[in-house]
Amino acid sequence: MQTGTLLTAAVACGLAFGCSSSGSGGGTKVTGTVTFNGSPVANARVIFTDGGGSAAMPSGPTAFTDESGMYALVGVNPGAYKVVVYKLIPKPGMTIPSDDEGGMDLVQIEASGAGTHALPEKYSKAATTTLTAQVGTGSNTADLKLTGK
Repeated sequence: MQTGTLLTAAVACGLAFGCSSSGSGGGTKVTGTVTFNGSPVANARVIFTDGGGSAAMPSGPTAFTDESGMYALVGVNPGAYKVVVYKLIPKPGMTIPSDDEGGMDLVQIEASGAGTHALPEKYSKAATTTLTAQVGTGSNTADLKLTGK
């Protein structure tokens, strides 16, 4: 019975927040809200990276924000992270393939001209983001406040 409850909770979390289970954090959870100049950002990708992955696509626990800008990650290992946040808007007549459709990484999308950044580009790369988070054991909150033009 408990397995079914946990599975239901995991599915609900994934549908509501785009949760990701990465690492062996033993239930470590990070939740927060992404805002840009004070307004919630819907449908943005949030990646907690510790330097893994490539310049094209940093690796780490990943989630998408919901309509109110909220995200949730489960199973995050405790430690210090740089946080990458980006949201791409397809150009008229173009589509950006989803991850399920064999999606492209950020550099490929930029090179193809299929989409434009809805947020300042500095947040979209691990090398330039100014967003950081310190994750401890248990539940953590990391609100991400983006600013710019």
